[in-house]
Formats: sequence, structure tokens, C-alpha cells
Amino acid sequence: MTDPLAGSPQSAFRPGRIIIPGTARQLGTVGLFVPAPGQRRVVEVAGRTLDVKSAEGSLLWIGFRELTGAAARDVAALAPRYGEWVVDGIPAPADPVGGAQEWQKFLDIVDLLFAADVTLFLIGAALPEFSADSPLSLLLRVESDEELQTGHSSGS
Repeated sequence: MTDPLAGSPQSAFRPGRIIIPGTARQLGTVGLFVPAPGQRRVVEVAGRTLDVKSAEGSLLWIGFRELTGAAARDVAALAPRYGEWVVDGIPAPADPVGGAQEWQKFLDIVDLLFAADVTLFLIGAALPEFSADSPLSLLLRVESDEELQTGHSSGS
């Protein structure tokens, strides 16, 4: 696995976003829409299953708890199938419910997804700034609707 922070060429890497708090307007501006309950799927990987909120086309939408509950080998097997991943419900790293071990597993999964050239969108209610050595520092941070650039639309 290639470490995205180790100075290796990252020409193929496509940064995603950390979106806080993840309003409908914020998500819509980057072309994302919260999946309806009927979009839930069970994705099969290597004879095991993973519950996800949506798996359509090249986009996989999964909750933080479901992602960190998955085996790293399953995430690695799914990465080539889905070029864009949305992970919502991300707790702050200091959240005692999440725990340090779960947060470390999440960071390991982020490294794995970056190495697979996955575009990653992370959604959480309130996430702290991350140090330059964190893989999450590679993502663009959007904290309010006003920070988003809106494109011109016909008829407006």
C-alpha cells in the first residue's frame, strides 16, 4: 500500500471533501444527495456482506460505524468497484463513543482508500482541524454553505 503522505507522486489522487455539517445544500452543490431508506443495500464482498446506505454506479455511501466495523480486506476489495465514497455520521476524534481504536481504524481505511485513488467525501456534525500529518488534511474542508461556489444554472 502506498502512503499518500510519503511524498510519492499523487498525480492520480483526486481530493474529496470534509463537509460540515452536511446540509442538503452543501451536499447538492457537490452533486450528492442523502440516500432514501429504499436505497439501502447489502454489498457482497469475498463471501461476506456489508450494509451500506447506497451503492449505485461508482458511488458507495456508508456510515462511519458500518465502515469501521468492516474488515480492511473487504474495504480494499470494494475500493476498485466504487471510485467515490461518502462516509457520514463521523464523530469527532475525541468522541468517547467512537473511541481511539475505532478512529485509528478509520484513518487506516482512509489511507487504504487514498492508495486506491478513491475520491472521499466525509460528513460530520463537527470535526476539528487536522494536523498536516493526518491523511484527512488532504481533503478540502467545507464548513458552511457560504464557502461553496455555485455554478451558473440556466433559467436563473
